[in-house]
Amino acid sequence: SSKTSPSLAGIAALSFSTVTAISYFVPGNAIYEPWHDLGASLLCAILGTVYVKLITTLSINGLSSRDTRKIIHTGSAPLFMLLWPLFSDDAATTTAVATAAAASNFVIWPRIFAALVPFLNGVRLYIAGSRGAQGSEGELLKAVSRSGDKEEALGGPFLYCGVLLGCILLFWRGSMSCIMALCTMAAGDGMADIIGRRYGSSNKWSFSPDKSIAGTMAFIASSTIVSLGLALWFQHFGVLTLENIPILGLGLRVLVISVICALVELLPLGDDNWTVPLSAALLAKLLFP
Repeated sequence: SSKTSPSLAGIAALSFSTVTAISYFVPGNAIYEPWHDLGASLLCAILGTVYVKLITTLSINGLSSRDTRKIIHTGSAPLFMLLWPLFSDDAATTTAVATAAAASNFVIWPRIFAALVPFLNGVRLYIAGSRGAQGSEGELLKAVSRSGDKEEALGGPFLYCGVLLGCILLFWRGSMSCIMALCTMAAGDGMADIIGRRYGSSNKWSFSPDKSIAGTMAFIASSTIVSLGLALWFQHFGVLTLENIPILGLGLRVLVISVICALVELLPLGDDNWTVPLSAALLAKLLFP
């Protein structure tokens, strides 16, 4: 492990240097450089692995496996999204290759490189679910499943990667549908479970005894705060445009979507890893035309 850590640190440093150099120190680059987005993907993948490893280490030191799973569930997508501004700007990419005959095809490359991260994690989960606990996939299996059952990796965690992949390819960072879908699924649903198990034993919903009022309030608060924060983050970096929407109006719309999705999470409509983000995406389409 002593040899692995410096290697990972070196790769991370190289990736970060590449992305930073192209993003900030070479303004107006006239040619689209795929190495930029490849470096961003590599950096995201490495930091994601470090994040999971860190939470897994906490589990070994006393954190329950369910808490470990939900912390990974809650933080993975939002933390990944924080790094999305590192990828090439779609409009700039199109302009950079405007002289090429197939210019319109290049606009998808930044999101393709970003989509590699959840795709590869999905592949790892599939391998873990198919072969069981072996090597690094075994560590991943223990981190994302309640019981360590290999088939569980092909349930909620695998669907989580699928939703993340789909949101990147269909919406990407310039859409509130993407932000709301991922934040309700990750931050909202994750915190609902964490808070609900600790403070919800005495305030269960009568029509949904497995859910609590405390968990629902945590869902709404977490989803609203994280969604609003990421929307402003993307707007700051110019990858999201919210025309003529004041901060109060933005906050109210995000709150409405979070409340409705919290209600959807209470209903036995299927796996909330897809019912919640689907509801959020459709609502965002209506409220953010």
